[in-house]
Amino acid sequence: MTDKKNQPAEKTRLSWSWLRMALSLREKIKLGDKQVIFIWAVVVGALGALMALVFEMGVELVQDVLTGRTSYRQIQVFQEMASQDPAWCIFVPAAGGLLAGLTLLFTHRFVPAKATEYMEAVALGNGYVPPKPSLLRSLSAVFSVGSGASIGREGPLVQAAAVAGSALGRFFHLSAPRLRLVVACAAASGMSSAFHTPLAGGLFVSEIVLGALTIDFLAPLLVASCAGYFTMGLFHEPAPIYQLQQEVSLAGNQHVLWCVLLGALASLVASFWLLILKKSRRYLNGKRQWLPVRLTAAGVLVGAIAIFYPEIVGNGKNIITSLIHYEFDAARAAVLLFLKIFTVAIVFGVGTVGGALTPSLTIGSVCGFLFSAALTQLGVPGDHAIAYSLVGMAAFFTTAANAPITSLVLVVEFTMAGQMMFPLIIGVLVSYGMARLTKAQSMYHDSLAFGPRSTFDKPLAQVQLQDVARKDPPVVHPLDKFGTIAAMLIKNPAQPIFVTSPAGKYLGSVVAEDVAAFARNKELAQAVLAMDVLRSDMPTLPADMHLPEALGIFSRPHCAESLALVNPNNNLLLGVVNKTDLYLVLSEIMRREKLQ
Repeated sequence: MTDKKNQPAEKTRLSWSWLRMALSLREKIKLGDKQVIFIWAVVVGALGALMALVFEMGVELVQDVLTGRTSYRQIQVFQEMASQDPAWCIFVPAAGGLLAGLTLLFTHRFVPAKATEYMEAVALGNGYVPPKPSLLRSLSAVFSVGSGASIGREGPLVQAAAVAGSALGRFFHLSAPRLRLVVACAAASGMSSAFHTPLAGGLFVSEIVLGALTIDFLAPLLVASCAGYFTMGLFHEPAPIYQLQQEVSLAGNQHVLWCVLLGALASLVASFWLLILKKSRRYLNGKRQWLPVRLTAAGVLVGAIAIFYPEIVGNGKNIITSLIHYEFDAARAAVLLFLKIFTVAIVFGVGTVGGALTPSLTIGSVCGFLFSAALTQLGVPGDHAIAYSLVGMAAFFTTAANAPITSLVLVVEFTMAGQMMFPLIIGVLVSYGMARLTKAQSMYHDSLAFGPRSTFDKPLAQVQLQDVARKDPPVVHPLDKFGTIAAMLIKNPAQPIFVTSPAGKYLGSVVAEDVAAFARNKELAQAVLAMDVLRSDMPTLPADMHLPEALGIFSRPHCAESLALVNPNNNLLLGVVNKTDLYLVLSEIMRREKLQ
């Protein structure tokens, strides 16, 4: 029979053993702050993929409920309804539009916080994405996408992933530069999960949203993107979205000239399409109280067209799939091109929440397909329809998104057509040059130019440490014992912890190596207090200090990666400043000043 008197002692012994092991492991691994960033990238990457899965499940549920058909692809559902009961083709998108509009109207009237797009939060703000309005807008998109609206799903899907990343970062009270990077990682994971593109997911956020391809940003984004791809693979096989049935290539230098011409034409069509989207938003997106009516009317229009051309529903993925499987002739492709441009403009214009990435890829691929058909009529030999569809896709998206590198990698990852790299590069470069020449604005321009402002928009000379510090540093008090100190160090593996008086005044810092020495002796550890192991000689940073001065302190030999932020008047502890965060802030401010 177990002696109950020994149970507390056993529990204490196990707790002591765990603390000693954890401290020893912390010392052996010696996690730095950069390594912690990658850990955050992995965690947020997995979380972003789970949010993407929840979004996709919601879309499937709405489709199943509204259509009464389960486990069907959306195009198959509308083809079947068009042949058996055409009225349902109109009812389903109309009902989805009504639900989506009511959700948006509820959000505008009863949720005080304004929705912030993840692009705004990362490119302009401090990484904060208000959860309630953002999730309600994503719910509105679930109704629209699930009912067949002619719109992309990647925007609200990535937004949902960004909300999760922002909420997690704020729960752990991350500093503004760290929170911004975490939200960017969540967005990269969402992109990777949506399109099964681990490389393009990170590039998309780095090139388009952050506007920088430096390794400090790109490395954690790629880690998060790969973590999302891996997590998605645990639930279903993340195969390339567009499976080519045969090897596709454009052999011979004679195709270089045609790729140049296609790149220029695709860029011009993309500029025209962007103009149409801008005009449709201006003239169709009226008063908020009419949102349900506008979205319902757009749904009726899409449904009526879908009776005759069911391919126009959804984001356009089915059109690209049909093109690469040779299911269209040039005449039908031309009709679908016109209808897709028209319906996407209407659906976007009335205020539907959704993405424009996949529709832009669809329009570009059809342009390339029609270009190939024209070459065939002119007598150019060869089976080049799919090849030019891919070049058109990459060239069109280059101008539409102002992202040549992402466009190139995205199309290659979509199809695994690595042998198309050279013609794709030609089309992308020509398109990018045309976009610069015509001064075409990206479809993401408004999200990247208008929105909440933050510390990163201040001139460098005006930014103080209190603007970028983490506001709730790890704190212990002078009489706290070994267990409290060790637990706090384990929870904060890449920084010291701070000792404050009961009134909150900074007294000193505790580093892991000092505490680890006591962990070797249980009796000695039980006697040690925080005031016995604090270091009072570590430098502190006044709250009104500017960034260049702080970097000078961090550059001193053997300086810790994190230092206490204090009120210079009364020495109250206000937060903690991290050296890596300062570099992130500096690089972002300098990038924005350069753009201005």
